[in-house]
Amino acid sequence: MSTFLDVMGPRIKLLTDLAENRDYSLMKAEVPPGVVVPVHSHDDRETFVVLSGELEAFTKDSWQTVRAGDTVDIPGDVKHAWRNSSNETVTLLVASTAKMGEFFIEIGRPSDTVPPGPPSPEVLQHFVQVAIAYGYWLGTPDDNASIGIQLG
Repeated sequence: MSTFLDVMGPRIKLLTDLAENRDYSLMKAEVPPGVVVPVHSHDDRETFVVLSGELEAFTKDSWQTVRAGDTVDIPGDVKHAWRNSSNETVTLLVASTAKMGEFFIEIGRPSDTVPPGPPSPEVLQHFVQVAIAYGYWLGTPDDNASIGIQLG
């Protein structure tokens, strides 16, 4: 895939051709300033390598700051969240399952077609429906508030 997909704030570019490789999905991710990924979990393991910038990762019941050169490994079924409180876009290399890559393809929209501002109710509804179909857990507003993320 040659274009970045907006996946509800972060942008993902698949580096692995999932039609030919079903063993894993390697992706490049960009997390713009101010973007928050609410608390969630899934059975897919994810490994993130920070290539540039600095952001905060929530895992194992606490927030940690991660910077260029750091690696964050999140086993399956572990609740996690992200937030970029900096003024620069953070770039990550992400390794996960082919299933996770397919999920991003299904929910993603070409970045250059996404209007600024929060996603529409229809886009949010599509995201939730697809996440549930994949068996992913999405935190409630209360779950997010308990770790310092305010939604809406």
